[in-house]
Amino acid sequence: MFFPISREEDFILVEELPSEELYSHWKDSGFTPGTPHLEGGLLGEVNLLEWGCRNEWYEGRLVEDPIRTETSRYLNSKITQLDFRKNHSPLPAKVISSEEHLFAELEEVKLPIVLKSEFGLAGRNHIIFKSPSDSWKMSQVNKRLFGFPVVAESWVGEERFFDFSTLWDVNDGEFFYLTSTAMLVDKEGVFRGIRIGGSELTFAAHFLPPVMDLVRDTKGFIPKEYSGPCAIDGFLFREEGRLQIQPVSEFNFRYSIGRILWEVRKKRNPKPEVVSGILILPYPKQGSLEEWSTIKRLEKELEISLILLTPVRDLSGKPYQNAVVYFETKEENEPSVVESIWQSWMD
Repeated sequence: MFFPISREEDFILVEELPSEELYSHWKDSGFTPGTPHLEGGLLGEVNLLEWGCRNEWYEGRLVEDPIRTETSRYLNSKITQLDFRKNHSPLPAKVISSEEHLFAELEEVKLPIVLKSEFGLAGRNHIIFKSPSDSWKMSQVNKRLFGFPVVAESWVGEERFFDFSTLWDVNDGEFFYLTSTAMLVDKEGVFRGIRIGGSELTFAAHFLPPVMDLVRDTKGFIPKEYSGPCAIDGFLFREEGRLQIQPVSEFNFRYSIGRILWEVRKKRNPKPEVVSGILILPYPKQGSLEEWSTIKRLEKELEISLILLTPVRDLSGKPYQNAVVYFETKEENEPSVVESIWQSWMD
């Protein structure tokens, strides 16, 4: 996804070259994609920009840097982040160190709870225990959460009604605020997409002050060695009819989907009232997808701009699990547009 936000003079390291059709699609959409190259083909000094921050560039190759890797593990660990968010979360959370510890916790804790892997992406690496009958899910811990330790947190389920992400640049331990985005999350807590633009983000006046307080108290935990993007995800929920704010469910010290959206929108430079969004679309389980005809039809029917940010399949024709698309639409049409894109892609 770095191609759409790159400059013509950039080089993009890839394992497989993008198709000419997709490369032309990016250019026709107003992007200035850099030159793709395979590892080993570029020598000399470079300024390295990567999804996370784990490697250094050495003799034309990415080489894992132990210090950067350890810093990344520290910053992105949900266990470490329990210290970051201390005194800033209304939902109790703790570390579960073993299967025996989890058994004991399930006997005493008030359900529902959610178990989260120490490292995971987009809300996919979690297990929800809603009742004692869910005890069979214990067997999924090693497969879905990659083993112990894990984080256990109260789960607010249907009371959760608005997910947001605040975007930041971090430099020398200091946070610099960029913007806020609204996340599209399904009923099971799985991330489906994100949006930005239009009128002022709903509930921003509620969640921004506690997020700013959180950031102020977090500075001392951030190593000065880290410089780069950060996304702080949070959500709103209701408890006994009262609005509650979880200013942080997790920190993402990397190029999050929200940050990619922000960068793509800058490239496209739509009018402020236009809503921009990104959707993560699974490949249909049944049938085959004609992505280019689907995109053209949706653009015409919905009167939107729709851009494919990642390939749907590799050069051999094998589909990837997910594809990422960017859309622009009028604010009042955004909910129906999202639903139409999703249904058309899956059908």
